[in-house]
Formats: sequence, C-alpha cells, structure tokens
Amino acid sequence: MKILIGNFGHEANTFASKDASFEEFTRMGYYKGEELIPHYRGKPSYIGGMIKSAEEEGVEVIPTVDVLNAAPTLSMSCVNKVMDDIISVIKKNKDDIDGICFGLHGAGVARGIDDLESYVLKKIKEIVGNDIPIVSTLDLHANISNEMVELSDGLFGVKEYPHIDTYEAGYLAFKTLVKILKGDLKTKMAVKHIPILLPLSAGFTQREPLLSINKHIKEYVKENDLIDASLFHGFPYADVEFASTSIVVVGDENSNVEKAAGELAEYVWKERYGFIPEINSPAEAMNKAENFEGEGYIVINESSDNPGGGTPGDGTFLLREMLKRNREGTVFGFIYDIESLEEIHKHKIGEKIDLKLGGKTEKIHGEPIEIKDAIICNLSDGLAICTTPMLKGLPMNFKKAARIKVGNVDIILTGDRGQTLDDRPFLITGADLNDYRYVGLKSANHFRGYFQDKAAMIIPTDPPGIMSADLSVFEYKKVTMPKFPLNKDIEF
Repeated sequence: MKILIGNFGHEANTFASKDASFEEFTRMGYYKGEELIPHYRGKPSYIGGMIKSAEEEGVEVIPTVDVLNAAPTLSMSCVNKVMDDIISVIKKNKDDIDGICFGLHGAGVARGIDDLESYVLKKIKEIVGNDIPIVSTLDLHANISNEMVELSDGLFGVKEYPHIDTYEAGYLAFKTLVKILKGDLKTKMAVKHIPILLPLSAGFTQREPLLSINKHIKEYVKENDLIDASLFHGFPYADVEFASTSIVVVGDENSNVEKAAGELAEYVWKERYGFIPEINSPAEAMNKAENFEGEGYIVINESSDNPGGGTPGDGTFLLREMLKRNREGTVFGFIYDIESLEEIHKHKIGEKIDLKLGGKTEKIHGEPIEIKDAIICNLSDGLAICTTPMLKGLPMNFKKAARIKVGNVDIILTGDRGQTLDDRPFLITGADLNDYRYVGLKSANHFRGYFQDKAAMIIPTDPPGIMSADLSVFEYKKVTMPKFPLNKDIEF
C-alpha cells in the first residue's frame, strides 16, 4: 500500500494591499520530496503525524511538498509553482498511488480563486480520478466550503488554539485513510455553517467558553461512535462568500452525521457571546501593565498585527507607546524591518545608529518611527530551534536578527515576517526575558503555547490593523451576511 502525502497550507488575509509571491509565501520554509521525512519525523506537525501512522501501519509514503504560511492573497504564479511540484510527483507515481493524505489549511485564497482548497483537490483528482480516496487535515481557522466537503473522504481539523495538536490531526487522518483502503470503513461527512465571524484574538481554547465547547464535542464524538468532529473557528480576514464558523462531522456510512453537525452547531451558537474579544488600545494595555503589582514579566500582545494572520509585522502602534512610556525593563520582540536590519548589520555592537523603523508596508499599521542614537546591543544570524509546544524541535530561521536600545526600551528586529512563538527571538539576541518587566510582541494566541504559564500577566492590545478584533472596521464585499457579532439580532 502506497499513500501520497503533502501539505499546501495558506491562510489568506485578503485585506492586505498586495498579493504574495512564491518567495514571500515560502519564506518560512519549502520542503520537497524525501526531505520531508527526516525533517518531520517525530516532530509536532501534520506530516509528523502522518509519518508516525504510516510507520505503525507498515505503509509506504510518497512525499510531495510541505509549505504552510499565512500571507496576503497568493499570486497565481505562486500557486502554479507549488501545484507543478505536487502534480509532477503524482504523475510520476500515478499507477502506484492507493490513497492520498494531504494537508490543506482551509482559508486559502489566490488571485481569482476564493476556495484554494477545492482548487487543489480538483487538480489532484484530474490526475488520479475519483476512485482514489483523499483525506485532508485542516487548520482550526478553516472556512469550510460545501465543495471542499464533497471533494474529500474526510476532513480532520485541529482542535486547539494555539495549534498544539497538528500531529494528532495528521495521525488520525492517515489512520482513517488506511481503514478506508483496507475496506474496513466507508466514511460520510456533514458540515453545518454557523453565522459567526470569530476574531482570532477571541479563539484561545484553554479558557471559556471554548474549553467547555471542545470538551463537549469530544464527549459527543465518543458517545455517538463518530470518527471525528471539528469546530472550525473560521478566518474572518479572508473575504470569501463561505467565511464563517462551522462544524464538520466525520462518521461511518451508518452515522447520522447531519444530525450530529446540527446539534453540535446549536451548542456552539448558544455560547456565541463568549466569542467577543477584549479590545485595548496600546495606552490602555500599558496602563494595565503598569498597575499590575505581581512579580514577573508582563506580555502585551499586539494581536491586530499578527503576521500569523497575514499582517505585515512592522506595525508601530504598540512599540511607539512603549517608547513613549520609556519604562525600565521594556523589550519589544520583534518587529520585521529588513531595511533597518541590513543597515544595523553594517555596524558593530556598541555603535549608535539612526533609523526609520517599521511602518513600511500597510499604512493602517502606523507610520515609521524616527529612531535617534539607538545603541546596537547584539547582532545575530537569526538561527534557532523552536521551544514552543507547537513546533518544538523544529528549526527556525529569522534571517538575521538584532537588538537595539532606545532609552530604556530594547527592540528586536528580524528579517522574517513571523509572529513571536517563544523566547527564541529574545535569546538569540542575548536578551533574557527574566531581566524584563514589560514584553511587547506580535501574535494573537499562538504565543500562549509558550508564554501562558510563564508570564505573570497577558494583556492584548488591538490598535488599527488588517487583523483587528473589531470586525466592523472591515468592508466585507463577499462574505454572506448577516453574521454575529456584526449583526447581534440574527437567529440560527
């Protein structure tokens, strides 16, 4: 038995002003062919779970590509490049492929394609036909289209945010596919869309109401002998017709998956007021931080400029407020500014430098900050090994990094437009978080995988940005309305 595996995951922020090129989309890494196996074996990832399942079942895998990133709408040249690499492997091995376990995201958008996942599945089926079973893993923030469900024999979602269970999703998807191929299982699926647009900053699953919701869904699956049920929060920053929260249920051919999806969706709907996020301006967030009397460092996370949701990562609102306060023990880690970083790396540690920092991509995220006489504290190659539970043990390349000091504020710059997931951006620039009181970073919830139990307090801030928790600021053109919380009086 041979099963084709791979992952083409894109989370699209369609409110960004420019499309993403292949180089921009693959900046976090692009793995092809056999290199997928040693890179992901035993690691917390979709592919890692697939590999583990394959080795337990004695199944041979045919690896294609792995790429996963949040970015603006993809250019078609980017999509074509990735698809060419996938299709070439499929064509080469067409006669040997028994099944396909392929990772997708669920919120992918390309120029002219609002449903990238269905596009990918159809392109694959054009080669292998309709008789080869296909199952897919999906991100918790997937916007589920009806076509996506029709094209797949099973959609298996991540349940946690931060996404600490990608391995489990990949493992279950692959195990289910093997049962299908052995003739032990025939699957059925149902999707129930819930008229909710859920801001990412409100989606932390280790607090209520999502803690109890996930527990209820897990118990429901067990009690009703289902294969899987996933609550997809959806991604409200992809302006597509089918953007919404949803429930997807996977069962065997005798399961009443439609009934299950409906009942679970109604349970989620009743908890909708728990999905309204806390919104603080940078000034309000810093006021709360300064008034906190407990020991330890305080994290202020700028969720509206979370590069994990396709934002530029060079917004200046929170950093500007921290510089204004100039409190001792302040560190900002990190801001993406390749121009400033290259200039810093032309100098030596201890030298002073003037910069126009950040604010170079999207005007909504603030103007550049004029920096005078910043002291260069550290220069780094930007290489690290992740410690966050999401990606523990996987390499991270920040593509150079540096730490500068402006007054009492340390600022970390990187050459990679990513979100802060753990303490590595700080440590590679010589900064120990235990030496600080106020820690600024850009992330909505993934940072909590590392910081939730380590920070004395976490305070979100939501200045203007293309991932704002205040969804009323966005001019939706395609999303089917009405949706909660934009329309609080709707019925379901």
